[in-house]
Amino acid sequence: MQELPIHYAEVEAIYNQTIGSGYRTLAITSAQAAEGKTTVAQAIVKRAQVVGKKVLLVEMNTFNPVLSEALRMSLTSPLSPNEIINMADKGYSLLPAPQNIGDVLQYRESHLLLESIKKWLVDFDCIVFDTSALTSLNQSNIPAEIICEVCEGTLLVIEAGSTPANLIQESIEKLKLKKVNLIGSIINDKNNPSLLLELQRLTYRLDQLFPRIMTKLRKKLASLVLLNISV
Repeated sequence: MQELPIHYAEVEAIYNQTIGSGYRTLAITSAQAAEGKTTVAQAIVKRAQVVGKKVLLVEMNTFNPVLSEALRMSLTSPLSPNEIINMADKGYSLLPAPQNIGDVLQYRESHLLLESIKKWLVDFDCIVFDTSALTSLNQSNIPAEIICEVCEGTLLVIEAGSTPANLIQESIEKLKLKKVNLIGSIINDKNNPSLLLELQRLTYRLDQLFPRIMTKLRKKLASLVLLNISV
């Protein structure tokens, strides 16, 4: 998983509208899997710890617990249930995704999850939840809308050019039913090429016939700010 540098302007904007504005509990969710939730969550908690905040990252994505699996692979002994790990090299603490059905069922109950949050907030300044996708449903899953419901704010990550409009609408409706405070949406455009890149890609097809002209054309295209937009 590629990490997002915390000095990016986008990270700063997200932080200022969430943790930087006083939110102590924040849920990061998406319409479907693999849209970049974990990357965004990590960037926010790292940005928060830079200013001295003690941050807890809670992975509630039992469908694809990327951080928890990486952590367990690095340890020589198994983790205890609900054990919070200090990720010294990352600058934050991590509560791995639950593995047994008993813990999963407990977190499905809003009032029980709220009790856990109150306990965690005694030791931490803020908590960021990395949830499963809103449309990911299976027997061992913790519905994302339940986690979003108990948090002060929620961010919805959407991958440009990939997420179907009907899934986005379905996800928003789920959040509305739970009266979730949806702060905003984050558009992940990593797989959405700019107009510039698309035009430059086309010029390479003519390199064999007009190599010098195509090289000059690519340089000229790169200088046009208008072309550096996503399509």
